[in-house]
Amino acid sequence: MKATDCKKFDECSAPICPLDQESLEKCSWFSDEDICTRTPYPLWIKQQKKIKKISSNPDRYFTYEMLNKNFMVKTGIEGLDPDKVESPQLKQWLKAHRGRKELTQVEKDRKRELIKEARTKRKQISLKVMG
Repeated sequence: MKATDCKKFDECSAPICPLDQESLEKCSWFSDEDICTRTPYPLWIKQQKKIKKISSNPDRYFTYEMLNKNFMVKTGIEGLDPDKVESPQLKQWLKAHRGRKELTQVEKDRKRELIKEARTKRKQISLKVMG
């Protein structure tokens, strides 16, 4: 599939397009620019949406590689400075935003069990207080 195959191609002004390999490799995105509305949203579009909501510095940019990391978007997040050389900045940014650790199935099951136990205890406490 190519970007021109998208139904919204003629009206879209998003600099990074999931159907355009060249834009994924070479384009950058500033938080005041448009975001692709094609669904289902891949991780990097979800990250763009989060960054757009909280970004305080639209003069810095993000690359596809940055956006495609599963990191926690927090207030104060900044992209790269367009007036400086990209590669050292990108290397430092990627090191600082390593991404969330993917849990194994055993770890997920254990967390579910702990949550279930906590809910049961909370219910028991509520019943004691009420009764």
